[in-house]
Amino acid sequence: MRIKKLILLLILTIVLFLLCIVFLHLRAGNKESHIITDVPNLHNGDAKFYDDYILTTLSGNLVIYDQKGNKVKSFSDIRANWIYCQPENHLIVYANTNKQVGVLLLDDNLDILFNKIVMETPNLQIDPTIVKVDETYYMTVTEIDGTVNNADPNAENGTYTLHLYKSDNLTDWELAQDIITAQNNIEDVDLFYDNDRFYVTFEKETVDKGDSSIHVAILDRSLNSSLTTIYQLLDANCDHEPATIVKRRSGYRLYYSCDKNYHGESYAGAQIFYADYDKNWNPIRIDQEVHTQTTKGILLYDVEKTKKGELYLYSQNYSTDCNMIIEEQ
Repeated sequence: MRIKKLILLLILTIVLFLLCIVFLHLRAGNKESHIITDVPNLHNGDAKFYDDYILTTLSGNLVIYDQKGNKVKSFSDIRANWIYCQPENHLIVYANTNKQVGVLLLDDNLDILFNKIVMETPNLQIDPTIVKVDETYYMTVTEIDGTVNNADPNAENGTYTLHLYKSDNLTDWELAQDIITAQNNIEDVDLFYDNDRFYVTFEKETVDKGDSSIHVAILDRSLNSSLTTIYQLLDANCDHEPATIVKRRSGYRLYYSCDKNYHGESYAGAQIFYADYDKNWNPIRIDQEVHTQTTKGILLYDVEKTKKGELYLYSQNYSTDCNMIIEEQ
């Protein structure tokens, strides 16, 4: 009888041990991580995955790298500081410090099919996004009237307006709606369309590199502004830098970098996190750390799903070395 009890106790101990391993495995992210691309001291700007390539800006020009870190294309005549792409439609939109917004189409060989400056404005416009719905194109740009990227808490901030435009031909654009106007830095915009609605995520901060919140604006396809709602996804308790939203079976996943664990260090203390929301944007879990080879100093640009797992495109030590990294999990 005593032997049976000892055997039962041993079995229970083993089961509890295995359950603890599984729990710790899940809590730690349960993923093996390794850097597959490291382009040191690149000092690039904005960056996005574009099929099997990386679309980025270098010294104010549009360039393309492969995922091994080799430069494969450089467009010396395309001035770009902020970029966004929709690879499935070969669409790229860019904005620059010359106060221009342009639209670019590439073929499968990365040669230009269409390139046109579609807006030239008195005020700077940043962080463009673009999406195609049926036969209509929709584009957002953020216009700044006054101080750009205010870093002084005692100074008056500029007025940021997030515009939504539409076009049938990529050349002629009509204002469809102003999504938000605020005396905050409205930055790092993402746009996608799902279930007859547009979803626009953005960062909202008062001072550059200070604490910021992340929001989502939901627009009905009719683009009736009275039907637009804006929800706060993450509180302004650290410097958030949203990267992208991924649709999941149960809802949506937001990827971002932030200095939550090293508050006040901004980019230098930032790590990668994600937050999950249900289909009504109610939080399921937030601030889930993604454990990476780079322990801190991450500015996350984009995330791409693969058959093996996920690829994270980010700048390592953005304010100093500014290495362009792809890390696989």
